[in-house]
Amino acid sequence: MSSPLGNELKRLREAKGYTLEEASQQIGITRQYLSMLEKGQRKSASFEIMTRLSQIYQVPMEYLGKFIGSNAQELTENELNTWTQLNKKLEEEIYGNSVNELLTWLKAR
Repeated sequence: MSSPLGNELKRLREAKGYTLEEASQQIGITRQYLSMLEKGQRKSASFEIMTRLSQIYQVPMEYLGKFIGSNAQELTENELNTWTQLNKKLEEEIYGNSVNELLTWLKAR
């Protein structure tokens, strides 16, 4: 049994080249929990987890929110690349190197 959100989370993870283990560590959840989300055994996640998913997969939270409802549409590969580039550019302009420091700190948690 899968869900639109689960299917998209799996697609995004695979597009980034992450294993379940790698992605779950970056998000700060167990591999089993991420697997349950991807398989549709969990229909949604907390705001905090959705925020981390958005950051790790570099897509807007609003985009992931669309997959919780029934009118989900996937981003094209070009749109996904555009969002990734925009997010990187904004992070660099707003936070500079502190984003990398924050991500390193989060990974160590």
